[in-house]
Order: sequence, then structure tokens, then C-alpha cells
Amino acid sequence: MSLSIFLLSLVTIPLSLHAIPAPRGVLLNCGSTKDIVTTNLKFITDEGFISVGNSSTLKTPDLFPILSTLRYFPDKSAKKYCYVIPVIKGGKYLIRTTYYYGGFDGGNEPPVFEQIIDGTKWGIVNTTEDYAKGLTSYYEIVVAAMGKTLSVCLARNGKTVSSPFITALELENMEASVYNSTDFTKYALNVVARHSFGSNDDIVW
Repeated sequence: MSLSIFLLSLVTIPLSLHAIPAPRGVLLNCGSTKDIVTTNLKFITDEGFISVGNSSTLKTPDLFPILSTLRYFPDKSAKKYCYVIPVIKGGKYLIRTTYYYGGFDGGNEPPVFEQIIDGTKWGIVNTTEDYAKGLTSYYEIVVAAMGKTLSVCLARNGKTVSSPFITALELENMEASVYNSTDFTKYALNVVARHSFGSNDDIVW
């Protein structure tokens, strides 16, 4: 897939994610050995979607359930480490990757690495600032599936000093009417911010 990436600021739009069966959408709890249900969403294990990497369980107390496990990739000889997920060809998908380091490798600072979708570089994963504040990092992008599978990969770069990792991976099918002015055969929409207007309360979805 060869495309340009646009930056996009999204207004919060609740989606009925848990009602979407595969291959229309999938929520992966990376590194976990069992499925879990949290906030009415079912996250399944990532087994069957990736064949490389090791699992780790964090010992940090009181973590949100999906943050307690991760998959990391110590093999320095591999060019990239890829999840391959069945999708609907031509379907539009919101992809969300979530990262919480938790010092799984005994270090104090998270690694820096790249994200790649279907062979196109998505961006750099650098969770250092968020982790120092005790926060989780997430990245989102909207793409169209060019085939019957979609690959989401992590890759080392010149700044990677330890093992790339991932905590959760979500693919959510979107209605054709959403962002219908964008030619997704040439472009993707990269989320840079999400806002809720007119509400005094935070919204979690």
C-alpha cells in the first residue's frame, strides 16, 4: 500500500465496537493467554494473528486489565514484526495501537520504534514522555483495506535500543459514509487529537 498520511483532529463519536464481528473488527489483548471483557468490550488473545514475539505480564498493581500484558520482540535480525488481520476488502478501518511499557524488560525508559501498515510507514512510537507521567500512549489512523488482510507491523530504527512492544491492537470497521470525501486509495487519516464539545464531563469509549 503506497499512500500519503493526512493529519486529522477528530470529534468524539461513540462506536458500537463490541457489536462488530470479525472480520469487520477485532480487539486484541496483546500477550494475553485469555480473553477479557472490559467496559463492555471483549478483547481476545492475539494468538493466531502473529507468529513472532514473546509475552510478558506486568507486575504493576491496579493496572487496567488490558494494560497488564504485552507482546515484545527481542529478535534484532527481523526487519519487522507483523500482525495480519482478516478484513473486508475495500472496508474502512480505524486502527488503534496502545502502549504501556511498565518496565517489562527491567529498564527505566521505553524503546522508540516505528509503526507500519501494509508496507507504508505510519509513524514513530515514542512513549517516553507519557510513561514518565504514568500514562498510556495510543495512536490512531483511518485506512482502507486494499485486500482481504491488513498488516500492522512494528519495526526497529536507529533509535531503538531495546525490544519493541505492543499492549493492545484494535481494528474497528467504519461506515462508508464516514470521511467519504477522502480518497483512501491514496491517503490515510492520522489522528492527532480527539475532543468532546459541549460536555462538562470526560467521555470514555
